[in-house]
Amino acid sequence: MSFDTNNNITGTRPELPDLFTWTDDGVRLRSAQCKDCGTFFFPEYHEQHRPGCPRENIEKVLLSGRGKLVSYTVMHYMCPPPFRTANDITPYAIGMVEFPEGISVVGLIMESDISSLKVGYDMETITYELYRREEGFGIVTWAFRVH
Repeated sequence: MSFDTNNNITGTRPELPDLFTWTDDGVRLRSAQCKDCGTFFFPEYHEQHRPGCPRENIEKVLLSGRGKLVSYTVMHYMCPPPFRTANDITPYAIGMVEFPEGISVVGLIMESDISSLKVGYDMETITYELYRREEGFGIVTWAFRVH
């Protein structure tokens, strides 16, 4: 796996910037934590503090690459635009994964047998290629798979 100067896997670009990054340990969601109230945010710029927090001490962090599946649903229809994929991916699962940091994030569940999913499964953060641009690079988003 090779990386370019933007820390992306060569030949891919995120669909939405600043939501995840590639590290030597795999794909990590970009978050932030308020050091005053302890709250984690995703995305990193979406600050939802606890009541009474002075909101002054924010630190950007990367979430752990793994978490637990706490909820999921199986979709039997494609999401409407602007969601875009090269192929019809139905049926597919959308799951909520709780990270050790105490924050839960929703995302596609890919590369997994959705008929055998169970709440409590260990999940890993990955990228999923939605489609390829005419310029030849893939457009990716974050997703989860059973670990």
